[in-house]
Amino acid sequence: MGAAVLDGSGSPAWALSITGVESRFPESRRAELGELLLRQAHRLSQRLTRSRG
Repeated sequence: MGAAVLDGSGSPAWALSITGVESRFPESRRAELGELLLRQAHRLSQRLTRSRG
């Protein structure tokens, strides 16, 4: 599972990912982990943009 981290122009430049054994990622957990991953990728994108600006 992965989420793009955007650069200052809004283009994907990096990624955050979660990997593991399939049995540890049941369907019920995937939505929760996906939301967390997207939220953290967004926060990182914002911080990287501010630090360059």
